[in-house]
Amino acid sequence: MFRIYLLLTVFIITVISCSSGKYFNSYWNPVSSKENFKTTEAIYYHSSDQLSLKVFNNNEFIDIILETNSPFTLQKIYNLGLSIWIDPDGKSKNIYAVNYPMPVDIPFTDNKFRSYLKRFSTIEFQEELIDRFQDYEIVDRQINENILLSTTNINEEVRVYLNTNKQVLFSCRIHIPLKNLYLEKIPTNPILSIGIASINEANQEYYSALSSKEYIQKRVDELKAGAYESKFELEEWWTNFRLQSEK
Repeated sequence: MFRIYLLLTVFIITVISCSSGKYFNSYWNPVSSKENFKTTEAIYYHSSDQLSLKVFNNNEFIDIILETNSPFTLQKIYNLGLSIWIDPDGKSKNIYAVNYPMPVDIPFTDNKFRSYLKRFSTIEFQEELIDRFQDYEIVDRQINENILLSTTNINEEVRVYLNTNKQVLFSCRIHIPLKNLYLEKIPTNPILSIGIASINEANQEYYSALSSKEYIQKRVDELKAGAYESKFELEEWWTNFRLQSEK
């Protein structure tokens, strides 16, 4: 009996230690090929937010792609924006963020958002996304800097791209120079953390939002009312990725 208990204890400790160090390998991308971005399978899928992640890198850049086919998830992004937080040390801390898309001024209700989506063909919706979401923000806590940028300026180091087609309702690619994340020497095969904050709430209208903790809390304080004011739960999910070297 003692032996079984000992083996079980060792097994539990091993599982905990392995899970705490779990990471996914990124894709090596020597040439920034859009076809690779489109056709490569997702590395990680977050079922609650119905959002998938792909991560590509080479020796100079990292590309993070977030995709969803859920109108409900897209409604969250419209209403509260989308913030991608990165911890280059892999410790799940809010170090560097790209806030894009920025949130709309007037949130959509469920019915209004469904009606809104039905107005567009696939091509028209792509054009609508590009027209609507042009501003994005860089937050770098390593140097205490916040910068507001525009997609219309093609000379920016950090770029964002939107894509939608018959297979993918919403796809956002974030292109970041590695030197922006690693201010000194870029380590070999570093493990970095990518995090997104979410709200879970009993009422589906604001069931789950994808944005920064600070903005979510501010927006929730403005939106909550009556019987729902104590039903919001803020959480943040992180995933670790190990960047690849040229083979």
